[in-house]
Amino acid sequence: METATQPPEQAAAVRAERGIALVSAAMRSVVVLQILVALPSGIGLAATPWLYVVLAGAVLAVSAALIASCLRSSAVRAGRWQPIDIPLGFAAYPVMTLVLPAEHTVGTWEAWAGGYAVNVAAIGSTYLPARAAVAVGLGLGVWSFGWTASAAGSWSTAFNNAATVPGYAIVVALLVAYIRGLAADADRSKEEAVTATRALELHRYQLTVHDATSILRLLSDERTPAEVLPALRLQAERESRRLRTYLGQTPPPRGDERESTIGTMIDSAVEGFDDLPLHLVVDLGAEVVLDPEVWAATDRAVATVLHNTRLYAGARQVVVHADSDGRSWEVSVTDDGAGFDQQAQPLGFGLSTQVQQALREVGVDSSIWSAPAQGTSVVMRGTVGVPYP
Repeated sequence: METATQPPEQAAAVRAERGIALVSAAMRSVVVLQILVALPSGIGLAATPWLYVVLAGAVLAVSAALIASCLRSSAVRAGRWQPIDIPLGFAAYPVMTLVLPAEHTVGTWEAWAGGYAVNVAAIGSTYLPARAAVAVGLGLGVWSFGWTASAAGSWSTAFNNAATVPGYAIVVALLVAYIRGLAADADRSKEEAVTATRALELHRYQLTVHDATSILRLLSDERTPAEVLPALRLQAERESRRLRTYLGQTPPPRGDERESTIGTMIDSAVEGFDDLPLHLVVDLGAEVVLDPEVWAATDRAVATVLHNTRLYAGARQVVVHADSDGRSWEVSVTDDGAGFDQQAQPLGFGLSTQVQQALREVGVDSSIWSAPAQGTSVVMRGTVGVPYP
């Protein structure tokens, strides 16, 4: 048999409703116990015992239904007892006033109408709209004052007893609204966190497979020149290592500080691009030591630019240049290929995300210039000796 379950996104709201239901059942249980304790004495005092017993029986039956419904459904909003509970709260005052001696209609539990009315108003605030709950509380309060003012002996006693009913209705309505609001915020925050995590994982996946798709595209294309295939296979093997790292199958490679230079970064980035007309001019910046995070991001950015150049530029010359003035360093990749109109054509995922965003995240500035038939230039700039935090 299949059972309906609440979506995990609503877990906090479900727990809040369960808590409200349990508290409501507990409150009504206390009132039921008090009525049962006072029932024998009330029957003995009542001028019309059968009417007293009928009212008490109706209240106890509805209360049992309320408690059972709250415990069974873990929610106080559902239940057939609701249309009966509030009318019984109103009916209790005239019955108590008519069947009990005047000296027992106020301030005793033989006349339990007041305690029951407070409970009815309080629980009503958990399932009625706030305005309706307050209106019921005010109505019961006015009704209470009208029936007990003459028997109370003082105006203030009758008024304070009556004011307790809407007072509890308002307090419970505020508390329930606050609890439900907190639960809704918690569920919303959880949903946003899940969405953000999924987006982050998708972003990470795109970063990981972007260059690999370029390589696979060329490997699967029958028009790819045979002399390019060895370089592509070399890059494919490198990308397979990266994918295994992404999948957690192998740990990422680690190098010592002597390897984390601009020179080794460029050597790594240009590996497998022998089919491109590359010219490396890196002597002036080759010895600059990079933070490992910066080294990895820059290596990937240079490789991404070269992948784009291979696929789209049709360049006759590609220059990779590195320079440093001792305080800052600069690496650029420039080609004389097809270029593109930067105003008419937005940057693709590779340049916008794998280059600009990835470098920005490790504190490296970047700029891109391109024009139709004039080529493309990507420049990356960082500060010497400033470790990535």
